[in-house]
Amino acid sequence: MTSAEWHSTLFQFLGIIFSVATLIISIIAVYFTFQNLKEMRNQLNEQQKQYFEQNRGNLVFYITGTATSSFYSLVLKNFGNSPAKLLYIRITPDISWEKVGKSNLSEFNFSNLKNIFLAPKQHICSSFNFESYPDKQFDIEIKYETCGKEYVENYSIDLNFQDYILGTEPSIKDSLSALKHINKSISSLSDKLL
Repeated sequence: MTSAEWHSTLFQFLGIIFSVATLIISIIAVYFTFQNLKEMRNQLNEQQKQYFEQNRGNLVFYITGTATSSFYSLVLKNFGNSPAKLLYIRITPDISWEKVGKSNLSEFNFSNLKNIFLAPKQHICSSFNFESYPDKQFDIEIKYETCGKEYVENYSIDLNFQDYILGTEPSIKDSLSALKHINKSISSLSDKLL
């Protein structure tokens, strides 16, 4: 073998090695590019889910009251940024005016609400007297539709929580304690002005 043939064979051999190395590097680059695209697709899907969750309707039923009144507010509110349609609400045990001796108000029952459309931040509110009401714990099931999807949410409400909260508002039980509180407030205010 002459030196020219030997150099030619060497260059061909080196060319084959470089071609194989380039092929391996290209395959590795394609693999990492595919992995990167897969990760970007996952991130995009996650961002779409987060955007949807931030902008969908979110119906919540809650009971709120004050320390000075036996009347509470029953509230159904859309906390979301999109409209929502209430399909049904189940409250167990049912909150019924009949249990407090007001049978003529039985039609004003939150469990009767069905197919109600609520715009974002809109709410439905009704008063209810829990003073002599026998039930204090309620299981809530709400089914609603928003942005083309249906949701069912379950949770509990316990009105006994107020027994375990220290309040800063005075507890006014009768007119005498109310007058004493008013007198104390006026005296405190006049002392500050002097």
